[in-house]
Amino acid sequence: MKKHFRFSILLVLAILTFKASVAQEKNAALILEGVKKKFALVNEYEASVKIKVDVNFVKIPEKSGKIWYMQPGKVVVKTPGFSLLPKRGMNFTPNQLFSGDYTALYAREEQYAGVTTQVIKVIPNSDADDIILSTLWIDTQRNVIRKLETTTKSEGTFSMQFRFPAEIKTYDLPDQILFNFDIRKNELPLGLTGDFENQGNKDKTPKNSRGTVTITYLNYLVNQGKAIPVFQKKSK
Repeated sequence: MKKHFRFSILLVLAILTFKASVAQEKNAALILEGVKKKFALVNEYEASVKIKVDVNFVKIPEKSGKIWYMQPGKVVVKTPGFSLLPKRGMNFTPNQLFSGDYTALYAREEQYAGVTTQVIKVIPNSDADDIILSTLWIDTQRNVIRKLETTTKSEGTFSMQFRFPAEIKTYDLPDQILFNFDIRKNELPLGLTGDFENQGNKDKTPKNSRGTVTITYLNYLVNQGKAIPVFQKKSK
């Protein structure tokens, strides 16, 4: 009887310990903190970029350029003859999601692109925030965001898919981002000063259609001071 009682106690303790461990692993705040700490290793960088825009009513040639980033969230993009809107696609950093007051909720574990991810919901606590809700698919092995879906008040819903090299590096920055966004109100949300191969009529832009921007990053130079003169010049 005593042995049975002791076994029952040990079993209950084992279950409680397991549940506590799982709860800790699935803590949304801790998961987000891992992403923030990983990205905080990047003080600044310079990279070459290739930008491909795909919308169903106009064909736009691929463009090349440069991008510079500096903490806490400054971004400069130079693509000759081409300016890109909405800017969330090029200017996105994890700091944009984690600044300000927000509530983070753990949703579930899910396989995404062959990787086990933890799905986190991030809800701003301020009604003044343009973002209503963000859903993040986080790879906790690398502490990086694999996918992001965000609903906003001004720009509808957009999603971002982040591709990373197979080799895990110290800074672990994506080599490609796929940005998918709404095209609303019969307006093309792209400011383009470059040449169209086939220009469509903006008035015929279909409502609720989607556009895609593929940004490929090449030749990262991280924490080598390359971005510092760019932002010094901009601040003058």
